[in-house]
Amino acid sequence: MNKESPSIRDVVLPIFLGSWKKNEFEYRTITGTAFSIGKRGFALTAAHVIDQIADDGGDSAVGAIDADGRWTPIRILSSEKHPSEDVAIVQLSEVPHPSWLVVSGEKENQSCTYDSWGYPIVIAELSKKYEEEGMDSPELVYTHGYIRRRISRGLPMSVYRGAAFYEISDIAGDGCSGGPVIKRESVGRPTWNVIGMYIGAAQIGGLQAAYATRADAFAGWCPQILNRTVSEESRDL
Repeated sequence: MNKESPSIRDVVLPIFLGSWKKNEFEYRTITGTAFSIGKRGFALTAAHVIDQIADDGGDSAVGAIDADGRWTPIRILSSEKHPSEDVAIVQLSEVPHPSWLVVSGEKENQSCTYDSWGYPIVIAELSKKYEEEGMDSPELVYTHGYIRRRISRGLPMSVYRGAAFYEISDIAGDGCSGGPVIKRESVGRPTWNVIGMYIGAAQIGGLQAAYATRADAFAGWCPQILNRTVSEESRDL
């Protein structure tokens, strides 16, 4: 899978619903976004994305770009959900590309700016309507915004579990759940610090806002399938 010139599409990946038939995967729709950490074939996504896959009853695959620039499906071997936050880790059958994303345990405050990437379902559906291979060639979409506030309690929407969130300025769209919220540092050695995970949007009263699970709530998580913390895996310690 590795390419000489890695790009953000090598580490931020779509999660597809569909069906495996022998070694071929038939795409049906996008259900979320994942981002790889470390060099051993692990990726993070939202726990409710994993729940949706289970509720669907079908198969799933993570998409990756091969050396020829084409999308190829990768099997999800196993998954594990965080005990309290809307976060899950998946183990992939192949390493799409060594990741340079670092999961940060630092807490950020209002006005902190961020970058985020994901795969909106609506864009994939439009592509499918006008292009024969639209669904299995999804478009990665970029958003840039700022943290509106830091939240340390549960949200009044049952689908988003946990008690550590950022309310963020930009709504990315359905299908972007599980995408990384990144603070890029250029002082010294450039780093891409994952400060959160996009989980979705909701309307409360007349306010429509987007939310991300804070990375300080899952950076120190030690999943059984990983056998070390998420932050350590991302730093390849």
